Amino acid sequence: MFFRTYSTSPWLFLKITYFLLLPSCFSLPQSTSTGSSSCKALPNTPSWPSKTHWKALNASISGQLLAPLPPAAVCDTSLPEFSNASCAYVASQWTSTDFHAEDPVSVDWTNWENDACLPNSEYRCDLSQFPAYVVSATLGVHVKSAVDFARKNNVRLIVKGTGHDFLGRSTAPNSLSIWTHNLRGIQFYDGFVPKGCSADPLPAVKIAAGHRMAEVYEAAAARNAIIVGGDDAGVGIGGYLTGGGHSPLSGQYGLAADNVLEMEVVTPSGDIQTLNQRSNPDLFFAFRGGGGSTFGVLLSATVKTFPMPSLSWSYFTITQTTPGTGTQNGSFWDATAYFHSQLPSLVKAGVMGYYNLTKIPTNTSSTAFQLCGGLTILNATIPAFNKIFNPVLDHLSTTYNVKVTSSTQSAPNFYNWWRTYYPGEPVGYIDTILGGRLLDEKALSTPLPTLAQSLSSAYPSPGYLMFNLVSGPGVWNAEPPGGLGSMVPAWRTTVVEMIVIAAWEPLDAAGKASQSNLLTNTWMAALRRLAPDTGTYLNEADPNEPDLPQAYWGANYPRLLNLKRRYDPEGVFWCAPCVGSGDWELVGGRLCRA
Repeated sequence: MFFRTYSTSPWLFLKITYFLLLPSCFSLPQSTSTGSSSCKALPNTPSWPSKTHWKALNASISGQLLAPLPPAAVCDTSLPEFSNASCAYVASQWTSTDFHAEDPVSVDWTNWENDACLPNSEYRCDLSQFPAYVVSATLGVHVKSAVDFARKNNVRLIVKGTGHDFLGRSTAPNSLSIWTHNLRGIQFYDGFVPKGCSADPLPAVKIAAGHRMAEVYEAAAARNAIIVGGDDAGVGIGGYLTGGGHSPLSGQYGLAADNVLEMEVVTPSGDIQTLNQRSNPDLFFAFRGGGGSTFGVLLSATVKTFPMPSLSWSYFTITQTTPGTGTQNGSFWDATAYFHSQLPSLVKAGVMGYYNLTKIPTNTSSTAFQLCGGLTILNATIPAFNKIFNPVLDHLSTTYNVKVTSSTQSAPNFYNWWRTYYPGEPVGYIDTILGGRLLDEKALSTPLPTLAQSLSSAYPSPGYLMFNLVSGPGVWNAEPPGGLGSMVPAWRTTVVEMIVIAAWEPLDAAGKASQSNLLTNTWMAALRRLAPDTGTYLNEADPNEPDLPQAYWGANYPRLLNLKRRYDPEGVFWCAPCVGSGDWELVGGRLCRA
């Protein structure tokens, strides 16, 4: 059996018990809606499906319909599920992405749930902010049944894989959620040919939608192979692939979506379809970069595998400490501008990696800024790496008032190196939104004083900037089967992705408003001026981007919008910011046609 089942955590309770009394045979009753209503059904109104309808759905999917409470409900003293011991456990796990992935409704960043149920007994839970029901799908037919039910009964439908989503698409109130976490199975092929195609066989792996990167990497490593996957162990393949997917390996092998050979999906019409260069090529285009929760539900993806590479890598720091507590260390920003001006040549030479810029604590009344991180070259020796990177560091050390350190090492196995140095990021401890910009060689060739000013203007003091050096010849020259996917075309000239992080304490409405405004209108505005013709990586984008379709998808958006309206005319799938999201709007918490 390609898929296996899941056993729920002990504090997840069904709010109703009649689901346990399943008939041996069943038929779904006539729907309560024709699907033509201008608004989606709302709980506790005549538009909402009756208990009989929900019971029939549950029977049709072998009892996989849940009505779970959010995990922190055990911390709400007004609820019967309250337990000090259980609350302490939930609080201890709150920053673990695995914890949220293994829960049917919880997500990594609670601002997308309006901080409605936090692991703190001082707060009450607003259960209306979570999905009303969840289909814990273990088979593709479970997903199909959920899609059909939502379409016929005009119920808002969402999809949750892991909940690791910076745009909040995997949760919504008044909805039916499809939880793909329990779609399981990894199958390798020495030579895979997509259905109906006459292409040369390629080494590949078929991955069910419920798997996360750590699981796939481990399975591939056992065969001395690797896939183009995310740097974070907890990222799931569904939202990752449908967003395009950058990787520590992208500079050499292309984006994750460039390496997809075939997909199995459930469409808005409830059809289980195979997508590849010959079968449903329009949807194959849309699913590779058009975004999750938009064109249907991914059941599995078959992607290329590559022989396990070795690598050389350098951990570097560029630091400047100056008197006072200000944020503008001029020489540091000049050094930072020079470093970034050298990235195009480094990337062309095969350099990839991740690094951050932040203000660091000092023991004196001074300000210290640091640029630090790790850069790699696959299948390269230490001398070869140093020959490429050291001239940049030497120039920084001798020209600017900064302290430079570096240490270059080699690793014979990429997976073992990744497992050591990429343990996963903490989540849940603070409310967060991101803003990202793809910087091309043109932007990085800006005169150094202007580049320095742009980078410093984007710095969210006292926070930090993230830089993903995840493009290169493999992305620029990609020729995937079926043609390029639907991610923003600016990827094909990108050198580095720059990310600004806005954060505030949960339930701090003023902090949220301030940080969101600064992100869009100050920090990201500086990057839009620096790179006005590029765009953003869909999965790490500002949800309030001013020209959102252009920034997210560029010239691909008109085609995507046409496909969305063709394949989902009833709006079975809706999320924001997503393709076609302007066709609907939230009115008092209810989703209605715009």
